[in-house]
Amino acid sequence: MTIRKLLFKYFVKIFSAWNLTIFFFTYCLLLLAIFFFQRNLQYIPSGTISGIPESFEEKILTTEDNVKILSWFREPKENKKIILYFHGNAGNLGGRQDRLEAFINSGFGVLAISYRGYPGSEGEPTEAGLINDGKAALKFILDIGYLPKDVVLYGESLGSGVAVQLAAKFDVAAVILESPYSSITSVAQKIYWFAPVSWILKDTFDSAKFASEISSPTLIIHGTADNIVPFTEGKKLFDLIKAPKKFIEVQGAGHLGFSAEFLADEVEKFVGK
Repeated sequence: MTIRKLLFKYFVKIFSAWNLTIFFFTYCLLLLAIFFFQRNLQYIPSGTISGIPESFEEKILTTEDNVKILSWFREPKENKKIILYFHGNAGNLGGRQDRLEAFINSGFGVLAISYRGYPGSEGEPTEAGLINDGKAALKFILDIGYLPKDVVLYGESLGSGVAVQLAAKFDVAAVILESPYSSITSVAQKIYWFAPVSWILKDTFDSAKFASEISSPTLIIHGTADNIVPFTEGKKLFDLIKAPKKFIEVQGAGHLGFSAEFLADEVEKFVGK
């Protein structure tokens, strides 16, 4: 073998080792960035809340860890339930007005909260924090004289994880889960396929862990074309629930792609039944 060939093989080895080192270093930096900024990626509050719907009262609730959160409240008509509404990830409470108004038009009461770190509320969002927000909302309802059996827990997307954890502890009238997941870990792993998500994720919202503890009748609504929380996630969670349950499969619907009237009608039929 000539000196030229030996030198060529030598430089190829050095170049390959150097590239591998750069790749490994870059990958580690990427994982560190995801770890330290994961809550900025996981929670996406945005916009402002310009006002309150006419039919609601504004209530500022104080959580057990002393965070003040915004909520909108409307009492139910006689013999109707109160929907405790936990909204999804993006945007803010103001973007859910049509849904809330559809519920009260059906006679339901509504208490809808804006999570900590979202417009109108103090603090920064975390899983433990959002669960505390949910507990504060339920406590408000109970403190003004209602019973758990007067409450319907409604969780939209991210909020499904809050609703599930509360439902595992309280025997309420019903649980409604719209486009839910088995865990944030499962959803995030599909997006960040290159990362060891289960090792680095702080807020897992492991609904699968709590599903078997739900004793209240549970309705799940999920679209087959959901590209945010896959349809299979809703089915996986549904299969783990042991309480009386119903699954509504909406063909061709994307993430949260349901009209306010459709949702109010399905809740009315399920809760009434």
